Amino acid sequence: MKQLFKCITLLFLIPVFFTEAFAQDQLSEIQFYTTQNRPAGLNWQELKTPHFRIIYPAGYDSLAYRSGAILEQQYPSVQQLVGGNLKNFPVVLNSYNDLSNGFVTPYNFRTEVDLAPFKGKGLNPRSGDWLENVLPHELVHANHANVKTDAFSIPNMIGWISPDIRRSLHYFVPYGMHEGIAVIQESDNVFPGAGRGNYLLFNNRFNSNFASPNRWNMGQNLQTSTYTLPYNRHYISGYTFMDWLQSTYGEDIIKESINFHYEYFYLGYGLSLRKTTGYWPGELYDQYTEDIAERENDRLNSIDNSTDDLSLILDTPKKGEELHAPKWISNDEILYYGAYYNSRIGFYRLNLSTGDWYLEDEHFAVSDFYFDMDRKNNQVLYGSYRANPLYPGMFVMDLSVLDLKSGKSKRLTKNKRLHSPTLTSTGIYALQTDKSSSRIVRVGEEGNLEEVLSFTDAYAVSLKANPSNRDQLAVVVNRRGQQALWITTTSALANDLKNDPDIALKDASVADPEWHPDGDRLLFTGDIHPAMNIYEYVLDDQQVYKLTSSRFNAFEASYSPDGSRIAYVTQKDDERRLAVLNQEDLIREPVDLSAMWTDNELQRSMNRSLLGEDVNTASWEQSDYRSGLSWLKPRMILPVLRENAGTTQAGAQIQSIDPLSSQSYVLEFTGIQNRLWYDFTYTNRTFLPGFRFNFYSDPSFFNIGTDNNGNSLNVMEEERGISASVPFNYLFRGDTRLTSFSIEPEFKVEQVRYFDLSPTVISDFENQYKASVFSQFNLGILSRRRDIQPASGLVLFGLFEKGLNSVDAELTFPNGVSGTLPLRDRWALYAGSFLYVSPLRSLNQSLMLDSRVLIQSDALIYNTSTIIPMGFKDNPFPSYLADGSGSNNSLGRLSTRYTIPLFYPDNGGLTLPLYLSSIYLTAFSHTITDINDLNYDSILDSSRSIFGAGLHFQFRVSNVAFDLGVGLAYEATRNETQFIFGQF
Repeated sequence: MKQLFKCITLLFLIPVFFTEAFAQDQLSEIQFYTTQNRPAGLNWQELKTPHFRIIYPAGYDSLAYRSGAILEQQYPSVQQLVGGNLKNFPVVLNSYNDLSNGFVTPYNFRTEVDLAPFKGKGLNPRSGDWLENVLPHELVHANHANVKTDAFSIPNMIGWISPDIRRSLHYFVPYGMHEGIAVIQESDNVFPGAGRGNYLLFNNRFNSNFASPNRWNMGQNLQTSTYTLPYNRHYISGYTFMDWLQSTYGEDIIKESINFHYEYFYLGYGLSLRKTTGYWPGELYDQYTEDIAERENDRLNSIDNSTDDLSLILDTPKKGEELHAPKWISNDEILYYGAYYNSRIGFYRLNLSTGDWYLEDEHFAVSDFYFDMDRKNNQVLYGSYRANPLYPGMFVMDLSVLDLKSGKSKRLTKNKRLHSPTLTSTGIYALQTDKSSSRIVRVGEEGNLEEVLSFTDAYAVSLKANPSNRDQLAVVVNRRGQQALWITTTSALANDLKNDPDIALKDASVADPEWHPDGDRLLFTGDIHPAMNIYEYVLDDQQVYKLTSSRFNAFEASYSPDGSRIAYVTQKDDERRLAVLNQEDLIREPVDLSAMWTDNELQRSMNRSLLGEDVNTASWEQSDYRSGLSWLKPRMILPVLRENAGTTQAGAQIQSIDPLSSQSYVLEFTGIQNRLWYDFTYTNRTFLPGFRFNFYSDPSFFNIGTDNNGNSLNVMEEERGISASVPFNYLFRGDTRLTSFSIEPEFKVEQVRYFDLSPTVISDFENQYKASVFSQFNLGILSRRRDIQPASGLVLFGLFEKGLNSVDAELTFPNGVSGTLPLRDRWALYAGSFLYVSPLRSLNQSLMLDSRVLIQSDALIYNTSTIIPMGFKDNPFPSYLADGSGSNNSLGRLSTRYTIPLFYPDNGGLTLPLYLSSIYLTAFSHTITDINDLNYDSILDSSRSIFGAGLHFQFRVSNVAFDLGVGLAYEATRNETQFIFGQF
């Protein structure tokens, strides 16, 4: 009976998939696999382990073996947690990106990890190094995506022809479930105290929301946030809920819910929870909040003498505060790094006395937020990410200096991979990416580097020079998960860091060192339970004092110049805001020695074995990477359905791609009018810029006018041939805003002939040659977090296509009607611009001015519907005139679109997996003008205009995003009103 139900359900879903192809304008035409250029000269290698195919650049053999050992060591526990099997699973290790990340994708199923160490406090330092953090986490996603159950389950049957589609069905569950389970693995199955589940910065962000009036509901616990802080909510609350679910209903509950959802994915994850726990999500949420409230009450009761109520929370005039690293410019002014819903990211300046506030410098800071104030010269040294101009998604760190007098910033280094700069007595010291670690370097006047110290089984976290003695340094280093602080000098640095640290907290980490102006003490952040707090280390008596007692974390503190106050970051509901405490309000509580390591314990903690160290690697095979021919095996087969000339074009499309995403193909076979058609596209980006090759035989349908009796002459055109194009992209700026240029020339060699709709051949084959070029220039495109459309910037684009024929096509219809279809000297220009301005920028409103022209020869290349927007009742200027007297070959368009965000609910459910992100209004206008017939006397007769407005909803069904609107368009000259629905 169960198998019968599955078969019936599959028969029901097949037309749903086909309908989806219609609804999304030919789903099969979507290029699921995106190729990419990678930097030249990497000489890729691969390492075969029992379950993984590790692909990595030459010179990184030790890191490849280490990665394989970590993955193989973690594999059994991940299988126990989520199930799934992996064999020859590609793991790509990237050596060239400083913006560290790791991901798993079901499309071109693989994981990619950037080897450069993670910067900042986002991950638990006690996990060890970056690889020990990221690889166990991503392995959970890989196994989860490859879970299989009954061989005749619906997903498995889909997987017979489209394995990547089958894997993607696992991604129908809310992403909070995926990330929550992965955080469980990194927290429970790696090292004691490791993972974000054991990290106060992570957990107290959840606790802060739990205590707020805007507590996340069940849907929000597992759904990703689109417009509301924190943007990593699905990691935080996803972990808390999935960890509670496992501890309450048993260790197998996660695997059981995954298996049920896999078989009945179309019923949603809420029903899976109902099946596996016996409770609906709403009932589970009540149990969950009751247990969390009890746990949180115990935690809050352990906090004595809270300083939260004594601190002054600083107000800034923007919403959605995610603020970091306040530094005192003077006793009245603070400089900090900030990001908002409705303002740009960068350094901001705030005057505490007057309330004056403004953006000092816009930039994309390195996520450790370690920068150094040089009060003597009124300058700030900082590290920022710069996008590589040729390779998308590649960011490199460099140093800059901001002059606080002029407000101008100057770049000090270029492509040196540097961060955490500090000004010492012998020049600028900084940290530099060194494979999966970092080393300390000195920066010369010309930007040249001198290595000061490199590390083995450790990595440097931050440097900070004493402002009263620039030879003295506070250095934070992470050795095997023990993140501690050393006080040293530039001359003794190498020797001192071999000795025990000055501050090493038991079961906690040190971060954010900041010197007192007098240089006799420094502040630091310690994540000692029950919350992150600010501590002070006095050098003379070598005593550590606790200064704050926060309920929900206090970190990144600094002294005012006169030492009378400290400024720091505090967790306030969902935001990270700035707070100030006076010296008399600091608790100055001595830290008991029991919170510090003894010598023997410290050595054991700093020499912890490497994860996977006991894995036997002797049988592993290492070789040069070759894509081989195995990647040609289809990864995805999709149905093709198109409506053409009142009949259906049906068939299938096959897609695949190689592990490095450098080569892909799309192969399509369809049938219409009793003929077989094909279209094959091959893309190669193994070198810069790469090329695209297309071999095809495609049909198209159009009307060429009427015969002498007024009957429409509809024809089918067969185009068969080959084309080649070379896409090239150059990124001038890709950090806080986008400035880029792209160009793609293409050349086609074709044969064309024509049929009537019988179909009967009505012409011979004629040779046809086409050359075209498409180009686009983006200038300063700015999109802030809550902008519906860009707030500012300019886009220019142009497509020019020229036919190189010297003959026309002679047509003879079966009824004897004959004629000539011009093919010679055909050409077309389609060009335009988008200008974005924001009259009310603080409200995230935006105006787009859109101007375009389509100019072409009398023998048309493009249908005029190309330039006609939604809202007209019919095409006001059809390609061919109804009386057959000619064509509308050239049109102009002027459009406006004004967006007004109304609400950002960022809310939804789980049983019904509907999530509403935003609601916004648009007002728009479109004017279409026949350029051929344009003169000042008849401009109204040559133009058609509509005006309208719409209400739009951005929402997700499961994890599939939509932006749909309903509205009305009114054409005053014809008194016609058109209801419109969709994206406009």
